[in-house]
Amino acid sequence: MIESRHQRRIYVPLGHELRRTGAELTQCEGVDTQVSYFDVVDAAGVRVGRYLIREARSTGPPFAASVTVEVIE
Repeated sequence: MIESRHQRRIYVPLGHELRRTGAELTQCEGVDTQVSYFDVVDAAGVRVGRYLIREARSTGPPFAASVTVEVIE
């Protein structure tokens, strides 16, 4: 089951499903970035959308954070 915090960021029509297809974590110059990839599939299992969510957090003061959603394709 995909976390509800991601379903709030990506529109998933009724009868469709959100599936996580991959993730990667990078650390660079005091910023941890997690990139997660998602597919939206219809009831027949056909992919109808592809997204990525990038969550970045600084590891030092001022401890800023950001979330970006991008459409792929």
